[in-house]
Amino acid sequence: MKGSERGTLYVVSTPIGNLKDVTFRAVEVLGSVHYIACEDTRVTLKLLNRYEISKPLISYHSKSRGSIAARIEKLVREGMDVALVTDSGTPGVSDPGNELVARILESGMEVVPIPGPSAVHAALVGAGIRFSEYTYLGFLSAKRSRRRKKLEVLKGLDTVFVIFESPYRIEGFLNDVLEIFGDVTIYLAKEMTKKFEKYYRGKVSDVKERLRADGPRGEYTVVVDNRR
Repeated sequence: MKGSERGTLYVVSTPIGNLKDVTFRAVEVLGSVHYIACEDTRVTLKLLNRYEISKPLISYHSKSRGSIAARIEKLVREGMDVALVTDSGTPGVSDPGNELVARILESGMEVVPIPGPSAVHAALVGAGIRFSEYTYLGFLSAKRSRRRKKLEVLKGLDTVFVIFESPYRIEGFLNDVLEIFGDVTIYLAKEMTKKFEKYYRGKVSDVKERLRADGPRGEYTVVVDNRR
């Protein structure tokens, strides 16, 4: 990928934990672009060092996205190829990457997605729940009142939900699901692909007790089966 009249923004999926879970194409693209825009330079450097890639990094996250997006747009307009990555998984899903992608497209420049690891799909296929459709919700509000209000609305939807949750709110979230949805079947994927990964499957009440016994640690991807 060499500079041309206009460059390209590559949206590159990276590992959600295990650094071996990266595609050949992703490594090729990261090694070929002129710049890499990333959420946390320290996290991205671990991946780049693992594959002996050295590129200028641009810190692009929720607090800096306005001015940095303008800089990235300028680079692409001037013929530079830029790879957009997040700390884990696919950029633009529950992070400000989608705003940058929209900006580049609206400016008439090219965006190429490089697919790869996905916490959502990994959790769904590991849940052992038969489904043909699902609803992805990302992170619900950290405020319990707003979270409960959202769950009350979702209660009426006959589908499978996928939600991200932190170790600080997971117990409260499970309590709310049990109270609002009832004792439905859920699947908790903790720290997927990492050293201390663990999986819980069963009724909410059972999973809640097992999680409490182990202690809530790490990030969680939760699959809730609300079908009747």
